[in-house]
Amino acid sequence: MSGAGGMGTTRAERFATGAAAAGGARAGIGGADARADAGGAVRLDEASVFYGEVVGLSRVSLSLAPGITGVVGPNGSGKSTLMKVITGLMPPDEGSVRVLGEAPFTSHASRSRIGFVPALECFHESLSGRRNLEAAFMAQGLATADASERADAALDLSGLTADGRRRYGAWSRGMRQRLKLGLTLAGDQEIVLLDEPFLGVDPPSRRQLRQLVLRLGEAGRTVLVSSHVLHEVEALTDRVGVLAHGRLLGFGKVGELLESLRDQHPHRVRLGAAEPRRLAAALVDRPHVREVKVAGDDAVEFVTDRPDLAYRELGVLVSETGVAIHRVETLDAGLEAVFRHVTEAGSRRL
Repeated sequence: MSGAGGMGTTRAERFATGAAAAGGARAGIGGADARADAGGAVRLDEASVFYGEVVGLSRVSLSLAPGITGVVGPNGSGKSTLMKVITGLMPPDEGSVRVLGEAPFTSHASRSRIGFVPALECFHESLSGRRNLEAAFMAQGLATADASERADAALDLSGLTADGRRRYGAWSRGMRQRLKLGLTLAGDQEIVLLDEPFLGVDPPSRRQLRQLVLRLGEAGRTVLVSSHVLHEVEALTDRVGVLAHGRLLGFGKVGELLESLRDQHPHRVRLGAAEPRRLAAALVDRPHVREVKVAGDDAVEFVTDRPDLAYRELGVLVSETGVAIHRVETLDAGLEAVFRHVTEAGSRRL
C-alpha cells in the first residue's frame, strides 16, 4: 500500500517516521508545558514501594527526557519495580509518579502513551510472529486491516520479515526480543520502557538489538533501558542511574558521576614506564597507596585513596626515581567503575 506521502519509501520507514512525528505533534496530557518543562516526560518524586516489610523502591526521585537513559543494578535492586510504577501497573506507596503530566496508575490516556517491552515472554508460542503482532496491535485498538499493515512494518523494522509466518515457539531468544522491539518501533508511543532487553541473547543478536534501541532514541522517544549487563547500557547511552536495594544511589552522565566519585573512593591507575619495578618500589612508600602491582615489562598499576594527590605527585615520582612515565591511564573510567563504587557506598549506608 502506498499513498502520495509513501512514494519511494518502505512501509516500515513510513511507520517509523510517523511514530516520531506523532510524538512531536501531540500536545502533552498536562498541556504543552508538561512536555517541555525541565521535569522531563517521566518524573518520579520521592517514590517508594513496599512489599510488606521488603523495600521495592526507597524515595526515588528522577526525571527522564527524550533520548535513551539506562538504569543498572544487580538482580533484586528495584529495576522491575521502577518499570511497574512508570507503566502504571502499580502505584507508589509514597511519593508520586508522573508520565507526561499525569499519574499512569489512574490515567488511561497516560498509559496509552507508554510502550513496555518486558523481560518475560509476552507472545503466544503456537501463533506465528506476524499473527502475534496483529493481535497486539488490535489489542491497542487498531482495526484489523491497520493492525495487519502495522505488523508487516514491525517485522520489516526488526529484520524478521522472512520469519514472520513461522511459529513463534520455534524462534530463538534473540528473534523474540527483536519482535518485541519491532512492536514498539512500529507503534507511536512516546515513552518506551525496556526491561532487561539483552537477557539471554547471544552476541550477534545483541548487536542487532542495540541498533533497534538506538533507533528508538534517534526518533526522539523517551527510552528507559534497565539491565545488569553494564557494557551494553554503556554502548547505548552515557546517561545512567544506579539502583541498589531499591535506592537510586547515583544518576547522571557517566563522566560526571565518575568525577564526583573520584575523590571519595579508591582509584586504580596504570602508569606506562620502561622500568616499572623502580616506580613500584617508590609507590609502596606513599601513605595514600593501598596496592601496587607490576603489570608486565612496561607498566605498573596501583590503587590510591587520594587520586587528587596521586596525580599531583607524578612529577615528584619521576624526579625521585629518574624513570620517565610515558603513559597515565585510569582504570576506573567506565560504567563498571560507577556501578562498583556507588553500590559499595550505598551498601555501607544501608
